[in-house]
Amino acid sequence: MVAIRTREAERFLSAIPEDIFLFLIYGPDAGMVRERALSIINKRIDDRRDPFQFVQISGEAIAADPLLLLDEANTTPLFGGRRAILIETGTKSILPAINSLIAAPPDACAIVLTAAVLKKDAPMRKLIEGAKGGAAIECQEDTAQDLNGLIDRTLREARLTATPEARGLLLNALGEDRLMSRSELAKLVLYMHGRSHVEATDIEAIIAHAASIASDRIVAAAFTGETGLQLEAYFAHGGDPSALIFGALRYLIALHKARISMEREGGRLEPGISIMMRAGFGFMHRSLLEAQLKAWTAMRLNQLREPLRSAQTQARAHAAVAQMEAERVLWRVAKIARSK
Repeated sequence: MVAIRTREAERFLSAIPEDIFLFLIYGPDAGMVRERALSIINKRIDDRRDPFQFVQISGEAIAADPLLLLDEANTTPLFGGRRAILIETGTKSILPAINSLIAAPPDACAIVLTAAVLKKDAPMRKLIEGAKGGAAIECQEDTAQDLNGLIDRTLREARLTATPEARGLLLNALGEDRLMSRSELAKLVLYMHGRSHVEATDIEAIIAHAASIASDRIVAAAFTGETGLQLEAYFAHGGDPSALIFGALRYLIALHKARISMEREGGRLEPGISIMMRAGFGFMHRSLLEAQLKAWTAMRLNQLREPLRSAQTQARAHAAVAQMEAERVLWRVAKIARSK
């Protein structure tokens, strides 16, 4: 029965007590939630690629069949050893299944649940914080101090130095999402191959925040339910599909944070509008921002993360299908937007 705050999380994750088998990772930074969830799983099993050791189950599937989780948790891997289950919680309650697990803990299985923002009195959070063998780990957005530490570690490990101006630009470009921050830093390390000193021009050349207003407008239109001529014109003029997908992911993260902020403030739009402005989307008409904040829920936005990340991975790995991936995923965003 452990409640871990953001500042305590890294220390806890470096030496996880063996008697903890049930983990809840939650908070507004979905990238950090995912990173910490996988960190726990990697410490508990040998190989995430082995389907006998690791399985992912949706919260909806467990809500429909609570015994499914018990069956999976008590399944023994084919060649022995330990097992881990990752569950992305959804809108439906899975408390009956979790209560059954707490009452009869599995012998060699770690259960890791991920969630967005949970209030102190949220039933799932209260249950796991108070359960024997349970740990709830909070994931707040990285602070400037956290990001500076991440930059320091990355530069040191890559044997790089940076000018103060380059560091400042890098710091401003990071922080929307932990996994995206790591992705941008990894991109910097690759870009600097053969050189040791990072200049401001290097940051400007690679960081996604330098994306053009034109691509941002296409992305914003997709989240309103519109695609078509703008997208065709973008590619006709040599637009970068990977940059467009990354821009969509960046927009999604900003809109998700804005929606969460709005929900925290009892439905007030102003906090959400401010977040979108600070994220660089001030070019949008206020009425469009308001319409998107009202139409998209945090849960629906969160469900688009994996399709966008998958499209980004495919586009970067296979240039021949990059444009198709960008078009496909933006059409999907627009279709969902129109269905609200």
